[in-house]
Amino acid sequence: MSDLAAENPSTENPAIVDIAVVGGGLVGTPLAIMLANRGWSVALIEQQSSAPVVAGSRGYTALSAATVNTLEAHELWEHASSDACAIKRVHVSHKGYFGSTQINGEQQQVDALGYVVDNAGFLASYHSVLQQSSVQRLSAATVEQVEYEAASATVHYKQADQKQALRTRLVIAVDGVSSTLRDAAGIATEHTDYDQVAVLGVVALSQSHNNVAYERFTPSGPLALLPRPGNIASFVYCVSPDQQDHLRALSDTDFLEVLQTAFGYRLGRFQSVGARNFVPLVRIEAKQQVGQRLVLIGNALRLLHPVAGQGYNLAIRDAEGLVNNLSDTSVDPGSSPLLQTFAESRKKDHQQVVRMTDLLARTFRGSASIPAHIRALGLLGLDCVPPLRNRFTQRSMGYLR
Repeated sequence: MSDLAAENPSTENPAIVDIAVVGGGLVGTPLAIMLANRGWSVALIEQQSSAPVVAGSRGYTALSAATVNTLEAHELWEHASSDACAIKRVHVSHKGYFGSTQINGEQQQVDALGYVVDNAGFLASYHSVLQQSSVQRLSAATVEQVEYEAASATVHYKQADQKQALRTRLVIAVDGVSSTLRDAAGIATEHTDYDQVAVLGVVALSQSHNNVAYERFTPSGPLALLPRPGNIASFVYCVSPDQQDHLRALSDTDFLEVLQTAFGYRLGRFQSVGARNFVPLVRIEAKQQVGQRLVLIGNALRLLHPVAGQGYNLAIRDAEGLVNNLSDTSVDPGSSPLLQTFAESRKKDHQQVVRMTDLLARTFRGSASIPAHIRALGLLGLDCVPPLRNRFTQRSMGYLR
């Protein structure tokens, strides 16, 4: 694979590509590959090095069926699927109440509703495909400035203490929730604080999870258990900020008891728990998705509450939509009309996912009696009305119909 920095050591004669993808994570890497496979010349600028990452160190992600279909269509799923654990059924319940609903893959005529992957292993699975692609990969590189002009943009970055430059017709910012490219372009963000903290980790089970994912609504917030290979489940437990210090201080044994009490015994007695990570829960949204020769994708555009597991899947739909909008390599990929058309085509999906996620995050918490009974009846109604359940299921699987 050629190295732009090696071929162009001076910023006076910058290398030229059609598209620069800034951010080599779980969204930027497959996006770069998809674009290169469509015939675009693509540079992938990633701040991290290409060194392997320890499994489990970056958490876990639930992929919807639609996301898996997209990856399969671009021949990106085969390597990733080796570590993936299928979700064949989803069980949703409300602690202390009768109302619940179940979503079954067989009823939807699919092998799996989705899959749970280890983020580090999932990202590593792309690397062999990346090496065989035409993507020009710039690892351990930090973007310092982007100059936007009418016909192109120049990305100034530093790699191995050397200043480099790259000229491109489109910059795609996939550089995370604290996106420097978004902020430098003057795109404002809107913050919504859910007044919750997510506790993330893995738990060993005493019995098989049978490929069932659980979403349990508790007084403090949602508790999700996602199946992993073996008798292991990853969990996301949303709690009030004032519980954070107490939960941090607990021994593994005592924390396991808290988790068990919140979840119940549908999976028997929990055996052990791994390291716990605590993440404040906020929604951060950029007020626009495109700028002059700039597109925001992934967390650079929007960070969602994890309650419905929709953030990554929404980002992949954005990536697929952008690739489809750039199907003609004879056009200018950074032209304003093309980018505006793409942004408009994605608005409805964005609005629906944000609305659903926000509703679940705000509605299914608290212990007041009357609201809790209403929430329980809502789950019961969802289970008893097949058309409503099917519509909810299709949306959860990432299908827009």
